[in-house]
Amino acid sequence: MAIAVGMLIFSALSLGMSFPDTPAEGGGGAVQRVVAPVVVVKTANVKVFQEVAESFRDRCRVPVQFLNVHYEDADETAKVRERVMGARLLVALGQPAAEILKGSRAHIVYAMVPAPPVGSVGTNSTAGPREALAALHMLRPDIRTVGVIYTRYGLLKMPAARSTARVMGIELQEQLVETSPDAIRAVHTMAMGRSDSSGVRRPKVDALWVGPDPLVVDMPLVQYLLTLQLSSRIPVLAATRQMVSHGALLSVDWSPEAVGQSLAMQVNQILDDPNHFEVNRDHPATAPDVTINRQAARRLGIRVDPALGPGWRVLE
Repeated sequence: MAIAVGMLIFSALSLGMSFPDTPAEGGGGAVQRVVAPVVVVKTANVKVFQEVAESFRDRCRVPVQFLNVHYEDADETAKVRERVMGARLLVALGQPAAEILKGSRAHIVYAMVPAPPVGSVGTNSTAGPREALAALHMLRPDIRTVGVIYTRYGLLKMPAARSTARVMGIELQEQLVETSPDAIRAVHTMAMGRSDSSGVRRPKVDALWVGPDPLVVDMPLVQYLLTLQLSSRIPVLAATRQMVSHGALLSVDWSPEAVGQSLAMQVNQILDDPNHFEVNRDHPATAPDVTINRQAARRLGIRVDPALGPGWRVLE
């Protein structure tokens, strides 16, 4: 439940809202089973999920049925599981949907799930550390220390982040957290400087990096990050382009349309040969977009135009 609530807050804050389509409940409270060979179970009312779903539907080669999930009802999980019995393939769109479908006998493909089930196949929108840190370095070549906050969901990604940073001459100041208040305290310490275990005081970080983690990314954390970016002139490398539209300096990710297209390709391959499909990447095959907030860059004293590369987008 905590995961679902965190994801919903993050989605409402950073991704926008949309109108629901098919609810989990049938008419009069009766449970009605789905009939389409592919069923997309998605968190309701989230604009970016709807955009991914529409792009996926346009390219999936079989009929698709969409099923919204809500958390007002304690019996939600049981209702959804009963409705999707008999579906050939399930698509979990969003972390709450993935949590509900966990353990289902059907083949599950995910999208926009920061912590996907182990061994599953799917597509996320956030780029890896190499692309993210390279874009940050292009804008601010003088950056030497980057503060990173992450939860247990990010543990498996940290070795690659450390390796990438080391090659680029960047030191990561890391903090494992569990909640949004933990994250705010960690960010504050990184921004103000801190003492290590031996009592030696470390300088404040040159930039902050936050991923799309539903356990910690909520309105208070994002507001605090943006306040620090303004007051302490510490650039924020954000999880998504939607956070850049709220004021973060930059993000490196794929559009909802690209995610939907990649998801459809994966599902089509599984439908063609469920035992021998070979798609195992967790992001679209195309290069990600770099999105920059020009106003934030101006306030940080960063000249954007000389650094622009292919696929870079500037929000005015």
